[in-house]
Amino acid sequence: TEELQPDRIKVALEAMSRFASIMKSMGVVTIHAVATAAVRRAVNSDDFIGAAEVIIGHPITILTQQEEAHYVSRGLTLNLPDATGFVADLGGGSLEVVDLEKGVIRQSTSFNFGHLSSLDADEINAAFDLHPWLAEGFHDRIYGVGGSFRALGLAYIEQSGYPLTVLHGLRIPGRDAKNLLGAFSRETPDFSGVPLGRQKTMPMAALIMRELLARTGCSKIAISGTSIRDGLLADKELRDSEKADFLQAICQEISRTSHRFSDVPRALFELLCPLFTPSPDTADDADGANKLAGNKAKDKQINRAKFDRLLEAACNLSDLCWNEHEDVRGDLGARRVLGLPVNCITHKERIWLATAIYHRYVGRKTNKARPPELGFILSRRRRAQATTIGLGLRFALTFSGGTAHGLDGLRLTNEDGVLTLDVDPSCAALLDNHARRRFQQLAQSANLIANIKEA
Repeated sequence: TEELQPDRIKVALEAMSRFASIMKSMGVVTIHAVATAAVRRAVNSDDFIGAAEVIIGHPITILTQQEEAHYVSRGLTLNLPDATGFVADLGGGSLEVVDLEKGVIRQSTSFNFGHLSSLDADEINAAFDLHPWLAEGFHDRIYGVGGSFRALGLAYIEQSGYPLTVLHGLRIPGRDAKNLLGAFSRETPDFSGVPLGRQKTMPMAALIMRELLARTGCSKIAISGTSIRDGLLADKELRDSEKADFLQAICQEISRTSHRFSDVPRALFELLCPLFTPSPDTADDADGANKLAGNKAKDKQINRAKFDRLLEAACNLSDLCWNEHEDVRGDLGARRVLGLPVNCITHKERIWLATAIYHRYVGRKTNKARPPELGFILSRRRRAQATTIGLGLRFALTFSGGTAHGLDGLRLTNEDGVLTLDVDPSCAALLDNHARRRFQQLAQSANLIANIKEA
């Protein structure tokens, strides 16, 4: 109807009254209030905006279509700076589609329909026909934003038995996505895994998603846990240093509250760096360094950067559960890593980190509780690599008693199939049989010969 309905305006204003009360209790002094497509297109938007501004005591900016596309994309690229593909933000009354190339917007548009609409495939495709760039075939994926895409992700996890329940970063192959979307649209739909509150509108959402997949020719849907809010805050609030890498920011924050002694993550990272050995499988997946065919030096550089990023995070997380019971430290630590509140790592990287922290506490024992997720997704080589890093952390922290001083007296070299441990005389007393055995386990895990040099 191109009008905001009075009963829905009433509900929205009641919700904003609640938010305003909470913000007052919290002492919030900075507010970024924006309205998107529904308000932008409504002929009676003033009926809502005026009352809403009075309630929150702050002006509300009605975003243009270009601004909305920017903030939706910025929310995604804050965590995936080089994202390439179509970003599709499916709301109740609108669908925003953005063409991204290495994080830069090439095209964008807003369609006047969403999961609350009532239209057929012909009407959807007539709207798509007005934007031929959708069918140019440049991209292989759609980054799905919004509750309908998240509901699709939940259904995929439920029906496929996918091992990790973190939605952001979930990749659904195109064939599986089409099968699920078709099941939502049947006369007797299968909504297994779809939240109850979403089931009524999923057939319409599924129709839009299915036609968008067909039009773009994309081979997968990547579920994004980001939204326009992430982009808004990235532009308005975050300093450049905070935009760099949320993984390290979160892990450093955890380190400050968990490590018993200062400077340990730095010393661990410097010690364990030589464990890296370049391999095509070091890349996260087929979308990583392996696609840079014919440029081995660049492949190696990218693989090195990927490894160093995860190693730094593992070093910061290495004392995560020191104050838990020893019988459950590995299980608890791995589960906390699997649930890290970041959107800038892939599911493979999440499991890699969790595997490393698990073995940091458990070593090679097989009789300890273990999250089942660790047995999935990663290749055998990457699982072995994460295990080696965990054993490296275990050896180093046991040797040093968790202090940086003890670690600074060690140096590892990895040459010609031999892992050599140089021990400074000042730390010779720390090298007991227990430490020697753990170093042997580390070298064995890395498929290297152990060699200890004592001055």
